[in-house]
Amino acid sequence: MTQSFNVDDFIRSRKQTRRISDLLKTQAADYLATLSPLVRPQPLFGEYLQGAPRGSGRETQHHFKEFRTLFDKHAGQRPFNLINELEVPLHIISSTPELFPLEYDHVLENGTTVRVTSPTRWVVGYSSFDLTLFRQVVNDPNRSGSELHRFVLHYLMLFHCFSRAGGLGRLCRGLRFPIGFQCLDDFGQLPFCVISSPVTSSLPDDEVIRNSTEISGSHNFEELISGEAIQAMQDDLREQLTMTLQEAAQN
Repeated sequence: MTQSFNVDDFIRSRKQTRRISDLLKTQAADYLATLSPLVRPQPLFGEYLQGAPRGSGRETQHHFKEFRTLFDKHAGQRPFNLINELEVPLHIISSTPELFPLEYDHVLENGTTVRVTSPTRWVVGYSSFDLTLFRQVVNDPNRSGSELHRFVLHYLMLFHCFSRAGGLGRLCRGLRFPIGFQCLDDFGQLPFCVISSPVTSSLPDDEVIRNSTEISGSHNFEELISGEAIQAMQDDLREQLTMTLQEAAQN
């Protein structure tokens, strides 16, 4: 069914979405800051990182070989087309994780492309490497190769550290802010770490998006969070306990 565009209802929904998103992001950022010592690159790479203490020989060598393979796989591909090789020790400027908006393109029925932001999912990056700036560097025909190299290096380093942190995925699921990995528009096959909230957001009908962008004069839109989505939040622990009670009653 096509949704009619009611300005007052839309403004109310936008305000509701923004307040809920701010609360969720604050919670996610707090969890991320607490867990950040588990995903620091220094213990994994040891002397392969500039300024890091010497680590366990075999383990650090193993991590560096894995990372070099990962870097070689992605750095030379489009849209990066880097030819720079990794220099040892690796120069990691920042290892403090931070949340950045997750954006993607949505094509309306009339062919217009809208850049959509999710209010319930965020990309994890290092604090000195803003994702918006990374996107600008990638799309700049006169970009600096060394600057692009630093961005690719740091986002792949974060991906490696998060993907190798044993038990982190289960812990984040238990906190109801699961971590996953996915590719993003503008970055080819580069894998990014994404944190999701326990609440889902969605796009309204294209007609609503079209009206909103025409009124605002921009081709940007944010997914909306509904009251129904909050009511539909899943609680895995509650479901497990309920199932256990049901099984116990049958025995």
